[in-house]
Amino acid sequence: MWFNLSEASLPSTKEVRARIVQASKLPHRMGMMYGFLIAGRASEIVGERCKSDIKTTPRGPTGSDFTLAEARVNDVDYEVVVFNVKTSKRDGIPRSIALPLDRKQEPWAKPVLDYFEGFSKDEHVFPYTRQALFPSAAEVFRDDFVYPIEAYSTQELDKEKFDELINQVPEGLRHLVKAPKYLIEETKIPRHTRKLRLHGALRHYRLMELTQRFRFNREDRKIYAGHTIDVTDRYVHLDWNSYFPKLIRRI
Repeated sequence: MWFNLSEASLPSTKEVRARIVQASKLPHRMGMMYGFLIAGRASEIVGERCKSDIKTTPRGPTGSDFTLAEARVNDVDYEVVVFNVKTSKRDGIPRSIALPLDRKQEPWAKPVLDYFEGFSKDEHVFPYTRQALFPSAAEVFRDDFVYPIEAYSTQELDKEKFDELINQVPEGLRHLVKAPKYLIEETKIPRHTRKLRLHGALRHYRLMELTQRFRFNREDRKIYAGHTIDVTDRYVHLDWNSYFPKLIRRI
């Protein structure tokens, strides 16, 4: 579902950043800045659920979801903020997003950290719903940009029938049961376009920036974005030292 810059009228990553800081509401502006830095989904930003949300769980940070650290790159010590992100599509599995606090290296890290420090350890930093955040994204990106989504398929499990099947299996063996294909409905989504909003601007553009500007490879992106790597290693997404040196660029 990646987009091709040559196929649509799209801004550069620099323009995306410039538009985000134009958001008129400070809590939303900071939320989008944070979301961009972590390559986040909207549900990884916001702390409140809209009543109409059934499948989406808000996993936004509280005032305690960061630590300060130091890292040495090429014999130079850097102050680092490490944000603890709860990955939304992986049941909240944590991933560590480390950023240099040097404004010349990453101009948004320090302002976002300062904003976090204004909240107590139990307070949600962005105490609003994704539906409340959406108008601010529409405000800054308007209808200027669209991007293509390649054709893909979705799969949905008939959970009620699967539960009936599982209940027939001894409890100690249930974790070994895989859903049979006849209980999975596949829907084909044709190629289409989408307006640039939260997901496209924050997650896709940040990953594109990490790839093009900071030379992140496939494994770096998986760690950073919280993609599945290996089910036997739930801790690989905490290994921010593996990619951090790439975020330090020569000035």
